[in-house]
Order: sequence, then structure tokens, then C-alpha cells
Amino acid sequence: MKNLMIYFSSLFFILSTLVACTPSASLSELDPYKRKSLNLNFKDLGKELPLNIYFLEDSTGSEARDVIVYLKNKAWKRVGQEDDLSILRDLINRKFIVITVDFGNDAEATSPFIDHDLTRLFNAVFGYETTSLLDDIHLEPKTYRCFMLPEGYQIATDLVFWEIDKHAVHGTLEHVMKLYNTEIVPNVPGMKPAVIPSEMVDKQGNPFNYEIKMDIIYPSEAKKKLPTFIYSETQVRRTSRKRISDDGSKMPFFQLRGYVYILMGHCFSPTVTHYWHHAGFTLDHWNGFACYTAGMRYIYANAEKYNIDTDHIGMMGISKGQYAVTRLSDPNHAGGEESKKFEGYPEGTPEPQPWQGYPSKIHAGWQGMGMGLWESEYITPDYVPTILACGENDRDVITQEGTPNFLRRLEQLDVNHIFLPMEGLGHSLSYGYDKKLGVDRYQLVIDFFDRYLKTEDKLPPAILMVTPRDSAEHVNPSSEISVHFAPVMDKESVLENQAIRVIALKDNSNVPGTWSVSHGGTKFTFVPEHPLTSGEKFQVSITTHVKNEDGIPLADEKTIKFQVVGIPEK
Repeated sequence: MKNLMIYFSSLFFILSTLVACTPSASLSELDPYKRKSLNLNFKDLGKELPLNIYFLEDSTGSEARDVIVYLKNKAWKRVGQEDDLSILRDLINRKFIVITVDFGNDAEATSPFIDHDLTRLFNAVFGYETTSLLDDIHLEPKTYRCFMLPEGYQIATDLVFWEIDKHAVHGTLEHVMKLYNTEIVPNVPGMKPAVIPSEMVDKQGNPFNYEIKMDIIYPSEAKKKLPTFIYSETQVRRTSRKRISDDGSKMPFFQLRGYVYILMGHCFSPTVTHYWHHAGFTLDHWNGFACYTAGMRYIYANAEKYNIDTDHIGMMGISKGQYAVTRLSDPNHAGGEESKKFEGYPEGTPEPQPWQGYPSKIHAGWQGMGMGLWESEYITPDYVPTILACGENDRDVITQEGTPNFLRRLEQLDVNHIFLPMEGLGHSLSYGYDKKLGVDRYQLVIDFFDRYLKTEDKLPPAILMVTPRDSAEHVNPSSEISVHFAPVMDKESVLENQAIRVIALKDNSNVPGTWSVSHGGTKFTFVPEHPLTSGEKFQVSITTHVKNEDGIPLADEKTIKFQVVGIPEK
């Protein structure tokens, strides 16, 4: 009996120790820093969830602070092994405003299903069209600086990877000074023109800061390296998003999907970072290549620290953020040159470029509606898999110069790409359902990057787009019939044994014709022997016999039905 009592006592001690070490068991230690508790409605989930808000002091005082939203949920696999208490204590001590959200065991509370709810929470933090969650507790969030961290993740902010005064080409500071004297000085009372660059000052009278920075959201104490998603920033504050109601768009939350997530700063003129946006805002033409390759080398140099799998890196860039994607998507870009030079200045830079000796490659990209759309000469036959997107209402509309030139070059070189003309959208990221294409644009982006970057998961191929779309009723007999996959497919598995069939539904017969392969082995296009008959219905049947290059088959058969109406085009 004595031995039995000792056994149970030991067992109780072990179990108690295990419970005490679980990520959520001791969060009560943070109670002295708890400033508010509330329940918030998560509309898509259809339930209210508990939120706790923490800060090290009673108020943020005169200095606004970055916000961390820490998401707890047992429905996803925990990657970072550092316990919650340790992470949260560190974030609080670093004077982040910390908000915890507990999803419990809700199996639906995973990305992308909860992404829209999280963007609504983002809005609530900053009080867009609602009262801020922080107003009544004297906590001031730094404008749009709010980061979503799944449990087990940490964040490193304001990491300097390039400095304009040290690494930009000669003539850059003089160019910035010209902007300062023409764009800033006349519009700020009491400001004096600068005669030499060192005389330029910010709003507080301090010398200009020339640092370009990034933020990295990463799993802490992870047992494996993760694929990485980089957002090439368009915002000075590196926020990757503004309030959702601007255009409805939202950034994919790749950190919730087993990625490292990085916000890479843009090569802005310091006149923008210290004052306001104006014409001549970017230094990309003269320095963008050096800046963004340095950013990538920094990431490679610190890959171990942030658990980055350097063989699987993707990047997204819209507008001014697009140029970085364009230049880095050429796998052999090392040794490249800037697109412009300052005339009358010597070659070179004040100091050598940083992080030398490391690669600067990416492996997949999304790009659209930026300066690089005119830089089609940077596209090469071995360009990485790419989504080219453009809203039909964008100023660089599809009928004008930029996007058609870029697309034409991709097609001429048969690059692995998919073109996403976005019906009803303007200068926007990919979101919402496209009725014309019959695709969920947001899901397409996720499927695309997952197939090229999460190769370890051996995901089945994704059907990104089928033309005509499902249920189309007014298809011209001469319209293209095509199926676009990700990743690259095994051609024989697609073209042989009727793995894909075009069927005339009137008698369930195969439509005779030939298939061709393009877009680097991802797009399969069918040309019928004779124009399809007007008024009849047809079906494209894609079977599970199709496989990608690694031999992984499609998970489920897919069928697309459409009706032909009209006279064939000549």
C-alpha cells in the first residue's frame, strides 16, 4: 500500500507539472498587465470570443505603440514550441499592446475562413467606423501597425537591412535634397532650404533617418524550417493593409498557414518617410535593385534565427511594391544593374553593399499594377512561377500599355504564369469572387503559393482556373477551352488516357480535338476539330488521373459545364 501511495503521489506530481507547463495554464501571471477583457463578435464564425488586452503600463503616454494580436486555437498544428506565457511576457515587456484571442477548439477557426473576421478585428483596433477597442483604456496604437501572431510565433520589428546614406549610389542624397527643397520646404512654415544633404531635418528638427527596415513574424523554437511569404511594402509604416472598407481587400494571413511572414520596407525617399507622400516618392529607379537584393540577402543570412526554409520563398508586390518582385523573379538576377543612373556622379556607393556572400532568390511571386510592368526586359525564360494581376478599373487598365506589355513578354517566353484580370476591382490586391472568371481570387492566390512553397506537404495539384467558367451560358463557339493548374504538371498524365475530356452533353460523346501545353507546363488548352455547335451544352471533365511532376494526383474529379451560343469568330 505504501508503494502504491508513493506511485500515485509521483504520478500526481508529474501530471501537475505537465499542466503547469502547458501554454495556457499560467497566463494568470499576466493579470497585473491586463487592462481590459471583453467578448467580440466574430461574424463569419458566428460566435463571440474572449479577448484580453495587456500593456506594461497604465497608458502608452505620448508614444503610440505597435499592436500584437495573439491567436490561440487548438484546431491548427502548433509550429513554434516556445510556450505562450514566455512569448506574451516578452511582448508585453517590449511594450507592445498585446491582445489575446482564444478560439478554443473550433475546427473552422483556421485561415482562410477566419481571415475576414481578423481584418474586422484589425479595424476595431484602430476604430475604423467603430469605437476603438483601446479608446477607453488610454492605449494609443501606432497607425495601422497591428500584427497577427498564431500561438507559438514571435515577431522581430524594425530590422535594418539597407541604409540610403551608406548603400545608395552617388547622387542619391543630392536627388533627395532637391525633393526636400521643392516638395517639403515651401509647404512647411519656417523651413530653410538645404544647401548640403546633412542640413535636411525631420519634423522635430532631427537629421534624416536613412534606414530601410523589415518586420519578421516567425515560429519561436520551431523544430523545422518553414516556407516564407514576403510582402513588398507600399506603406511607409510597413503595415501590409489598411482598413478593409477602403476597397474590401485583405492580405492573406500566411503566418496562420505555416509560413514565416515578412514585411519588407520600400526604398522610399526620406522626404516621404519623414513628411508625406509626393511625386518622386521612390528611389527604385536608381537603387531598388540594390535595396531589395540586400533585403533578401539579410533574410538568407538570418534564416537559422527565424526558421526560414530558403528553398521556398514567395513574394507579393502591388503598385510601388511590385518592382521588387519583378527584379527578384529572375533566378539569375545577381549582378544586375539599376534601371537608371544619376548623370554627372561617379559610379558606386559610399560603402559596400551589405550581407554579401548570400543569395537573393525568390521562388514564386504575385505582382501587379506597378512601375515594373513597363520593365518587361527583366522577364527571363526561367522566371519564377508568377501571378500577374490587374484590376479592370486600375489606372494601368488592361487595355493600356503596362499590363499588356508585361503579359505579352510572359507569353512569348512561355513563362510559368497565370494572368488574373480582376473584374470590378481597381488598384487592388486579389480578393472576392470573380464572376467573369468563376474563381475565388483570394483562394487562388493561396492555392498558388501553397503549391510552389509547401512542397514538403505533398499537396495535390490545384485547378486555379478553367475557361469557360462553370455554368457559363453565352460562350462563343470560338472561345478558348483551357485548364490552368498549379504546380507544373506531368504532361503525359494530363494528355493521355482521357484524363481530361471535353464532352458534348447531348449524347455524352467526346468532342474531337487536340490539347496543347503552355505557361511552363501549367496551362492545357483544347482546340476542337470543328467549332462547337451553338445552343448545345458541353462539359470539361478533369479526372484524378492527372498528376503533377512529382506524381501526386488531383484529389477530386472536377467538372465544368457551359452552353455555347453564337456564331464562331473568323
